[in-house]
Amino acid sequence: MNNIFFIFCIIVFLFKTQTVFSNNLIYDVNNIEIIGKIKNDSDKKKIVQSAFQKAFIIFVNKTLLKKDAKKLYKTKISTIEDLVFTYQIVKKKKKKENILIVNVKFDQKKIFNFLSQNRISYADVKNISLTLLPVFIKDNNVFMYDDNFFYNNWLKKEIEAENTNDILINYNLALENIEDLQYINLNKENLELVDMKKITSLNTSNNYALLIIYFTEENFKAYVKTYIKKKEINKRIDLKVYSKNETKNYEEAIQTLKEEINQIWKGQNLIDVSTPSFLDLFLDVKKVDDYSKISSIFDSIDLIENYSVSEMTNKYIKIRLRYKGRLNKLNDKLFEKKINIKITDNEWRVRLN
Repeated sequence: MNNIFFIFCIIVFLFKTQTVFSNNLIYDVNNIEIIGKIKNDSDKKKIVQSAFQKAFIIFVNKTLLKKDAKKLYKTKISTIEDLVFTYQIVKKKKKKENILIVNVKFDQKKIFNFLSQNRISYADVKNISLTLLPVFIKDNNVFMYDDNFFYNNWLKKEIEAENTNDILINYNLALENIEDLQYINLNKENLELVDMKKITSLNTSNNYALLIIYFTEENFKAYVKTYIKKKEINKRIDLKVYSKNETKNYEEAIQTLKEEINQIWKGQNLIDVSTPSFLDLFLDVKKVDDYSKISSIFDSIDLIENYSVSEMTNKYIKIRLRYKGRLNKLNDKLFEKKINIKITDNEWRVRLN
């Protein structure tokens, strides 16, 4: 009877809170699996705390640069608990142990204040799709498709993964193209200088990357050329040789390269939490409820800390926004909300549809 009541409570809780959770929000960490025995309330508390800790590590790894994430790995559980806005629990049984699947949502404002106190910037990232072409050079031979370990195994972990909610970049391998093969072979002596825009299988995508993976005597290296959100970033990377096991070396190289591309993507979306900025917007009033509508939109954008009306006429309302991060990022957020913006002489005028 107690088990039935417990499951019923969980179902009711999930029903009431399902709209609170969204896979698109960076503050949500879903499907955390915790295994343990539950004999009393103390055991339950420890398991939930373990879920919070695990969710927190996933959150900082996804939204912070590697060097900053490591600083927070030893954050006290009492601090982490305070950062949690809400959570869901689904209980499953397995023999004598309990498996808890937990969804955790962190509080946006508390996270912002916590990071501000630690002087750490976070990345306002969304999952993106990226087309990838890994080129492998070995013994002066160029491998692009069939005999290229990196091309054939890059998606292996994603295919095997049970939970893909926290994958930052969804990869698509560049399709085989005879013109690309010829172009790469013609430039194989200076691949770092190739123009990615001339690679047909890449430049049809909004985001793409060219990887050049090669050996130099005893060293294992890679050159990463990325074009993400209309910005090109290149980077040289030293890959480690862990053992004489060639396959293991290549698998480790794939993980390292994926992490480096993640770092590049996060680096382009860093929000400086230490220096909030201000922006004056002029809302052209066409309907009585225009201000109410735009207020709801502002409330839904986490980059906007607060806003206030500084001037009001029968034609427009001047609104001062206090926001964090880069101005172009705020512009992107407003554009996503379908707000029409016209900028003339640094004056931002907005109109609702």
